[in-house]
Amino acid sequence: MSRPLLQLLLVSCLSAASGWLVSPACPTRRAISAAPAACWGVRMDEVAEAGEAAAPVDDFTEELLDALAADEAPLSAMETQPVFVKADNPDETLEPRLAFTNEQSVEAMRQKYRLHASDTGSAQVQIAVLTARIQYMTSHMQKNKKDYASLRGLTAMVVRRRKLLEYLLREDLSEFQRLTSELGIRTNQLTKPKLSGARGRRV
Repeated sequence: MSRPLLQLLLVSCLSAASGWLVSPACPTRRAISAAPAACWGVRMDEVAEAGEAAAPVDDFTEELLDALAADEAPLSAMETQPVFVKADNPDETLEPRLAFTNEQSVEAMRQKYRLHASDTGSAQVQIAVLTARIQYMTSHMQKNKKDYASLRGLTAMVVRRRKLLEYLLREDLSEFQRLTSELGIRTNQLTKPKLSGARGRRV
């Protein structure tokens, strides 16, 4: 084989190898590479439209915050008396259940004897709430004398109220007298001296 023929064969092999390694630019690949940018533009337009649609919600939120800042009474704080009616006959009113009226009386006691706006655990509030629940459970036990579970709960509430009254008697006598007179709690067993010693001497 002559030398020029070998050179020509070598050049053709090198050109073929370079064609395998470096592929020519394809218009399809260029379109695919440019697609994310186009999609990004579409997504940004969607985000902008969503922001414009959400603008009324932000305005409503600002109005709500302004109303609360102006000390307007929320719906839960409005003093409205609920009316119970039948589902099939809205014109016929029903009496509320005892559990509902009991909870209302407890909340009324809590609102009346609290020391400040967020008071839920002072001795006065606990005594008033326990008194309302004791009255309800006492009327329940008069009708259901064999309800021993409720009887145990009633006994526990009476013991708890007695301990709170003893604490209030030690700490604030005037508040103790005011609270017991308003709630109608008998204080004979609380004010008399306790028995102590082996022979029960009064101290």
